[in-house]
Amino acid sequence: MDHFKKVAAAAALSVMPLAVFADPVQLRLISQEPGGSWYSYGSTFGEIIESSEGAHQISVEVLPRGGGMTNPVAVSQGAADLGFVSAAAAVWARDGIGEEFEGREANNARAILGGLQLAYTTIAARRDYVERSGLTTFDEMVASDNPPRFVLKPAGSQVPIIANYMFEALDSSLEDMRSRGTITQISTAQIAQMLRDSTADVYIENSPVGQATMSEVTLTTPMVFVPASQQVLDHMAQLGAPEADMPEGSYPGQEGPYRTSMTPTILIANADMDDEVAYQLTRALVEQQERIAETFPALAEWDPESGAQPDQAVIDLHPGAARYYRERGWIE
Repeated sequence: MDHFKKVAAAAALSVMPLAVFADPVQLRLISQEPGGSWYSYGSTFGEIIESSEGAHQISVEVLPRGGGMTNPVAVSQGAADLGFVSAAAAVWARDGIGEEFEGREANNARAILGGLQLAYTTIAARRDYVERSGLTTFDEMVASDNPPRFVLKPAGSQVPIIANYMFEALDSSLEDMRSRGTITQISTAQIAQMLRDSTADVYIENSPVGQATMSEVTLTTPMVFVPASQQVLDHMAQLGAPEADMPEGSYPGQEGPYRTSMTPTILIANADMDDEVAYQLTRALVEQQERIAETFPALAEWDPESGAQPDQAVIDLHPGAARYYRERGWIE
């Protein structure tokens, strides 16, 4: 009888799911406050990771706080294991660029997924202003003795930081332009009205295609998309915002592809995360790309293969993620 019990026990063990024997791992994924897109992404990404198959039984706690400038530091310092960030902010944090990160470099983060959502830097000017002033490029506007009235989001957004770096490429700065009386920083709810009322001339933004304010602006006021020089684009690329073409027809008033800077949303991990854990969660998320696209239309254009490349991952890949991408033949 004992013999039969042992055989039965062995048979039962042989059909038990492997997850029972997997090593448990607890991860913290930092997103942003409820209501933000990263918070919504975090819930679904966490579910996918928790159901992943592999050597580890992974559980995920989504941290409902953080943001674009907080998350790179939180992940790098180990306050979180994973986090959504703008690739540009990840570079600024890694290199200690700007007053937000100077003296507190956060260089212990690595990319898991790149190019989740592409945000384009746009310089949109009222058509009547361009026709009246004769200023047709960003460089001409900054150098003019009578520059346009720029409107952008308030402090706390990445937009003023990006605008400052663009001005710096032309030997100016946000503070310099502010001292000339050309800068208004205001809530997004008021930007479209200012352009309609002609109390602002040029709107600087950094957002995915279809962003509500830019859509409203271009639908209610005749606008043109103003190019920046290669000098500006090269400077931005060095700061984690590589060149890209915003697709033709993204907004009314856009004629042809718009060459500009791009800041992808990426998922990063602490560099000390176990390689096997990083591999397992990378595989799970990539292989659930269709589910992610169906759940979040904003991520429908995410191409995991493109996201593994340097222009969309931007910072170094985690070795575990890189291993998965090499297996797929996407990187060398």
